[in-house]
Amino acid sequence: MSNVFSEVYGTYYNVVAKVLTQAVQGKLSLAQLQQIVSSEAYEDSILQLLPALKEGTWRLLTPELATPVQHTPIMPLTTLQKRWLKALCLDERLSLFLDDAELALAMQALEGVEPLYKPEQFVFFDRYVDGDDFRSERYRANFRKLLQAMRERKLVDASYRNNKDRIIIWTNLVPLSLEYSAKDDKFRLQAVAGKKLVTLNLNKLITADFSEEENVSTYYVHAARLKEQRQRLVLELEDTRHTLMRAMLHFSDLAKETQKLDDMHYLLTVDYDQSDETEMLYRVLSFGPTIKVREPESFKELLRQKLLEQLSCHNK
Repeated sequence: MSNVFSEVYGTYYNVVAKVLTQAVQGKLSLAQLQQIVSSEAYEDSILQLLPALKEGTWRLLTPELATPVQHTPIMPLTTLQKRWLKALCLDERLSLFLDDAELALAMQALEGVEPLYKPEQFVFFDRYVDGDDFRSERYRANFRKLLQAMRERKLVDASYRNNKDRIIIWTNLVPLSLEYSAKDDKFRLQAVAGKKLVTLNLNKLITADFSEEENVSTYYVHAARLKEQRQRLVLELEDTRHTLMRAMLHFSDLAKETQKLDDMHYLLTVDYDQSDETEMLYRVLSFGPTIKVREPESFKELLRQKLLEQLSCHNK
């Protein structure tokens, strides 16, 4: 099972696995058999798969649509998949999603597997060196609490140390998303606090606990309205030096739309949070002359000012 592609993971195998799963559980009917084959396989599969299963050619189903198979079919992991999972286990950020016992169990299951790659193989030449401490117990606890709050639609009370070393108490925060910045090597929380959107660095979050507020739906309705007020940036790309591919990766964390203008030019529309405007400015500048800002005018003015500042520093 070391090949990247295998017929075991093909359409026919998956369709038969679904049929046998229903048969093992004693839930398979003729109508369900026909529905699985027609919806999950190819158009001509009814002529091939259905008779082979129904008439007992493959001896997987009895005339009563039972099966001699005793266990639900499973798809074994390929060697490549195991190596990729082992590589993920070596990433310290995985400890934010799994506790120590779960990580130990995963490593035990993958014992003897050579990782597809190792963290030390990557060299980041444009990343800040003061990234978050993903192994910190406080950091991990806060991260999981926020993750659970988003999944279960709960509000959060949090204490936070700002850039001026002052502690701020946030109550009834509506957590919207946890975003990772590859450039900063940091996680940030996008949330709604009162009447505004806020961005909080997780490494500055001291505590995070579930709020006792019961009227949660009102807060989430308000958060949805604020979220719709995000800023929109329209960029024109010239696809030289793989600009399109780099832009797709560079803005992969943001909602965006792409429109092809001709063979070399594309229109990229990106939605971002107003509080991230400075970071967006640097992101756009990193592409140099291959990206042109079409709108809004306010962002174009910020771009002009930043370029004039750089020119002034160069002249000095």
